[in-house]
Amino acid sequence: MKMEEAPPAAGGDAAAAAEAAAAAEEMVLPMVDETLLGDVQSMGFGEIIARKALMAGAGNAEAAIDWILNHEKDPGIGDAIPLVRKGQSLGSSSGPAPAAKSIRCVETGRLFRNTVEATAYAEKTGRTNFEECTEVKKPLTAEEKKAKIADLKAMAAARRAERDAVEAVDDVDREKKRREDGQKSIVDKEATAKASRLREIDRVKREKNSEKRERERLRAEIAKDKAERRARGGKLAGKLSAEGYNPSIDQSDTRRDAGLPADAAAPPPRVDVSQLAAGRVVAEGGAPPRALAPPEAVDKAIETLAKYKTGGDGGVALKTLGAYVRNAIAKGDADAKYRTVGLDNAAFKKRVKGLVGGVALLRAVGFAKDDAANALVLSADNRAANAPLLAETLAKLEQAHAAYAA
Repeated sequence: MKMEEAPPAAGGDAAAAAEAAAAAEEMVLPMVDETLLGDVQSMGFGEIIARKALMAGAGNAEAAIDWILNHEKDPGIGDAIPLVRKGQSLGSSSGPAPAAKSIRCVETGRLFRNTVEATAYAEKTGRTNFEECTEVKKPLTAEEKKAKIADLKAMAAARRAERDAVEAVDDVDREKKRREDGQKSIVDKEATAKASRLREIDRVKREKNSEKRERERLRAEIAKDKAERRARGGKLAGKLSAEGYNPSIDQSDTRRDAGLPADAAAPPPRVDVSQLAAGRVVAEGGAPPRALAPPEAVDKAIETLAKYKTGGDGGVALKTLGAYVRNAIAKGDADAKYRTVGLDNAAFKKRVKGLVGGVALLRAVGFAKDDAANALVLSADNRAANAPLLAETLAKLEQAHAAYAA
């Protein structure tokens, strides 16, 4: 059996249906309590942030202010609110949920506009059973509304000031910590640099001590060799051949001078103690080594000092000696202190005294030790007598220092 089609709807009904469908498709902002929205905006907050506070669940102005103060610096807080179909809230597809209009005391049925009023009532009466409801309490009068807005503004200002004070304290703490970290970093860098300098000083000291020990060893070896050669008259005692030790002639000056036969035991050589004290190993009765003339002694001292290469010690010694001689020449006539070198002077001990040749050069140009003053002193007479030598020595020192630096 063929079913009959339903008759078309009347023209008026179709138009109404189309209008209802269009209204349903209209996109608007999510629904909120417009009265409460106006109250929040009247306190100086923008519409977008005020609307977002109400959309977040704030049921009264105080809750809205709390939400705004906690979120007003969030990223994107000022972005536009997505639109929804008319009659719906954000995230809803079946229409807006009923919004709470007031707070009601379950026991007495009394209505309160917000939690502040309800809390005050609870403190006065001791009642604790309250619930939200959609019933609207009688609107405030103009005077009540004005006073309420003033109270809420004051509360908002107080909370904002409190938050700013906390942030200011945090800023001070952060700046203080930054400065402390900076100072600690500087101290750590200085400590590291100091430790590095101490390590370098210790290394240089070890090198100098090692070089000193090596010089002393070489001096001892040389002195031993010289003593042996002088004791044997500068000649070998014999020679080695295929038949073994067989001296060809008697090369012992001591034995020959004593008139002993070649096969007699030669008397042991005797060392001249006075020469040994002066640093020279000379057989007793032998001729002491020739003393160097002052210019030769200066040349030898400069040559020896120039061999000190480690750490630039030789160059420092040459420069320091040049300063001593220059002062003696230029200022020694007017003031005796420029003709005096203290043996305990730290610069002298560090730069000159510890190096072979330093003191020898000063002695060569006329400085003599003054035990009472514990110093090397160039007397006025020696200064006048050695004026040409002093000038010549100064020129040699300057030339040697320039060559050393090059």
